[in-house]
Amino acid sequence: MDRGRIFVAALLLVTGVVLLAGNLLPGWANLVSWTVIFFILALGFFLPAAIWRDQRRGLAGMFIPGAIMLVLGAIFTYNVASGDWAAWSYLWTLVPASVGLGLALASWVGGWGESTAWVGIIMMAVSLALFALMASLMGNPVMGTVAPLLLILLGLVLLVRALRRPRTDA
Repeated sequence: MDRGRIFVAALLLVTGVVLLAGNLLPGWANLVSWTVIFFILALGFFLPAAIWRDQRRGLAGMFIPGAIMLVLGAIFTYNVASGDWAAWSYLWTLVPASVGLGLALASWVGGWGESTAWVGIIMMAVSLALFALMASLMGNPVMGTVAPLLLILLGLVLLVRALRRPRTDA
């Protein structure tokens, strides 16, 4: 039994059924949009490590494209729901955060080591800081409040970590 082909076939079948239902069933068009594809793809990248636990270390790398698909799905769902396509002027900064999220998850699930997890966490933090900066400058009034608060929170986390960590300088 070729589990990989069966998994891909099932993923394609589910995607097709969801999209067909969105096009044919009354009222489903409001619930199902093309953005669902991103979430299905994310699930398709996340599931193999859960299904084939004995191969988790090698399959953990699939968390990186899975996290990218998940974040893109969330961004596009926001764009479609709000009609605020101009938000791409700052939402794109979340894509590097998704790579960092994927690295951190892959490190955790695949046992890749703490240093890989920290690279992912640092990527997320830098990307979130850039997002907060860009969103506070270009976002709507809500983002003009939330984004600076995110910058303050990130600054406080860094300050607390710097004050708690013993110096190793010689």
